[in-house]
Amino acid sequence: MIRILKFCILTFISITIISCSCKHPKEEKIADPKIDTIVKIKIKRYEKALFNLNKNDLQNELIRIKPEFKFFLDADLTDNANIKQLSNYINDPQMVENYKEVQKKFPDLSNLERQLSAALSYFKYYFPDRKIPKVYTYVCGMDFENPIIYADSVLMIALDMYLGPDYKLYNTYGLPQFIKYGMSGEYITRDCINAMAEFYCYTDTKEGTCLDNMVYNGKKLYFIDAMLPQLNDTIKIKYSKKQLDWCYDNEAKMWAFFIDNKLLYSKDNNTTMKFFEPGPFTTSFSKTSPGRTGAWVGWRIVREFMHNNPEFPVKKMIEEKDAQKILNMSKYKPKKL
Repeated sequence: MIRILKFCILTFISITIISCSCKHPKEEKIADPKIDTIVKIKIKRYEKALFNLNKNDLQNELIRIKPEFKFFLDADLTDNANIKQLSNYINDPQMVENYKEVQKKFPDLSNLERQLSAALSYFKYYFPDRKIPKVYTYVCGMDFENPIIYADSVLMIALDMYLGPDYKLYNTYGLPQFIKYGMSGEYITRDCINAMAEFYCYTDTKEGTCLDNMVYNGKKLYFIDAMLPQLNDTIKIKYSKKQLDWCYDNEAKMWAFFIDNKLLYSKDNNTTMKFFEPGPFTTSFSKTSPGRTGAWVGWRIVREFMHNNPEFPVKKMIEEKDAQKILNMSKYKPKKL
């Protein structure tokens, strides 16, 4: 059957960079390298092509657009079962409503194209041998866990996952606020790069320690650092400024908690995964803490590692699998405020 949707030129991204209060440690920003190859992204809008087909001649219409959208239309279009499947999809009232809302919210994607072009120009600089992905948008039908999919050098953006936290259907599905928080347009480019980070930084941490998870998550966030150096840290990690400030204010205490409770080398996922999974707060800390504090600490470790070891290019750091080595060479030791 057809894979229906199971599977965002260098430019300054116009988001103000967070300025932490003077009591926070100085953040080391990545040096902005000289980019020799400028990537230009043109987004192909599958949802527009699909929902504007002549429904009275659907089979021939699908055959017509298949060369441009092979990744979506990868089945036999002479098979009536496949045509019916797609017909049901484009005639589904909820899908139609989502599509209409997408067109209202995203009538033009030129700004997203500029942002992705900038990010992928950095990607080409750091990973010159890797292919630049083709970028498509589509309507996924509320696949909340996969708003962006990176596969086979293709980036697929489910625009109906970015209609704003107040979009009525999100409430209908009972999505919690900490999930809806990141479901707006300013997070699309970040999520695209995060999807690529999950691919390039992938480490199997199922049998790993808490430190392994920290460093893995830190690598992913540093990947975003490298591809989106101008982007606000709050957007990179999906925290409010208040949540980010909480992490800096409590960094030494969090680190002491991991050490004192012997969690750093624990392989008990039931105990440690709460520090990495999304949530309104981290249960071991106060209710004013954000979720995923273990990922934030890992980000700090990796940033310190890169700052103190400039001979390590981004690619080499990502390929380093020894989390203990990264911790040791980072010289990470947060100071009490």
